[in-house]
Amino acid sequence: MLKIYEDSINYTCQVIKLPNKVEVPGLNNLCKVSVFGNDCLIGVDSDPEELYLFFPAECKIDSKFLSANNLYRHSELNQDKTQKGFFEDNGRVRSVKFKGVISTGFIIPLTSLVKVIPTIWSDEKSTFKVGDEFNSIANINICSKYYKKLPSTPQEKRERKTEDFIDGKMAPQHFDTSHLLKNCNNLNLDDYIAVTYKLHGTSARYFNTLVKRKLSLLERLCKFIGVKVQTEEYKVICGSRKVLKSMNFETFEGKNHYYSEDLWSKVGKEYFEGKLNHGEAVYAEVIGRDYTGAAIQHGYTYRLDKPKVYIYRISNINSQGIEVDLSYSQMKERAIQLGLDICPEYFYGKLVDFIAKHISFPERTSLEYGLEAVLNKIFFENGYKTPLLEQPSILDCSVIEEGFCIRIDKYPKPNIYKIKSKLFLSYETGQKDKEITNIEDDQST
Repeated sequence: MLKIYEDSINYTCQVIKLPNKVEVPGLNNLCKVSVFGNDCLIGVDSDPEELYLFFPAECKIDSKFLSANNLYRHSELNQDKTQKGFFEDNGRVRSVKFKGVISTGFIIPLTSLVKVIPTIWSDEKSTFKVGDEFNSIANINICSKYYKKLPSTPQEKRERKTEDFIDGKMAPQHFDTSHLLKNCNNLNLDDYIAVTYKLHGTSARYFNTLVKRKLSLLERLCKFIGVKVQTEEYKVICGSRKVLKSMNFETFEGKNHYYSEDLWSKVGKEYFEGKLNHGEAVYAEVIGRDYTGAAIQHGYTYRLDKPKVYIYRISNINSQGIEVDLSYSQMKERAIQLGLDICPEYFYGKLVDFIAKHISFPERTSLEYGLEAVLNKIFFENGYKTPLLEQPSILDCSVIEEGFCIRIDKYPKPNIYKIKSKLFLSYETGQKDKEITNIEDDQST
């Protein structure tokens, strides 16, 4: 009944119990609550005994939900035309700074679902519990990740068969990383964690992988009569986060590359040509400027004059398409062999030592309040030395740090969680408000 979309795992709505309310100076009717590190403004008279829905910034709430709950700013879109809300027509949850509070989410009573699915309360009320999260209920959409999609050209649609010979499992996409504070139940104090800085660029992936050979007429005939023919060969494949771009650095025809050129393949040729082992896959962030001098991400050139690669995963994919990651330490060693950097490391060691690094011994009793509360304080609050987030970037002090990734090695793939700066989320919202496109969020799948 509850479904999470594959491309929206970080943009679900979640059933929550209302956190403690915090008074905001200058606001009489609103107060602040914090959900997974996201500050939200709600009415001071909100009932703490009710269950609520939390929607994170940059998700898109379905039009039927917004209309039924009279949440649109343009009242003609609301079910009750006399009521006016604050959502724009696109349904996007924006990060908003108000009275010194950077709100990075939206909270509404769980009963709001009744107006969209009238039968849900009598039939399903008892099934909802704190922690439930979803994008749709019984195939009725509630929310999803907000996309400002780039149009596909007719030529692009015609030419997509160019890459039909590449099996998806031989050149997989990087998995989505979930929010750290929503996954504290998956962490143990004795876990070894790698805390690395999250860089604001474009994702890239590079494979020396098996692809189907284009057989000659003679080879096809031999295969037809039962003669064994080599049907696969190793080629280097370059891709962005979601789109395969080239084979052996020759760009596929008909691709919309977002930039003025195929940045990912040019970077691949410069940094990886002749270096990848058979079956090896590298996932990386490319930051700085493209080869024409344009910013890869607006405002975040990191004072670089050209693209620079930072690796965050390396794996090996066997002939069956089974992918196994190198450990964090192995990845660092392999990156050195490739002559490249990994994403800058802040900490590597046990989680309990990471906490001790930021919380003095007498204060460590705060662990009684739960790991989520402790990590929230370390990353966001001034009460524990200097918070890790809301600081200038270590690569460029003129911009704010995007956030951190926390990695725990598992077999066959690591668990990786992320946490973003509220100031950065506010910056992202401002960019989207100005219609400045972001390749990571705007590319069509």
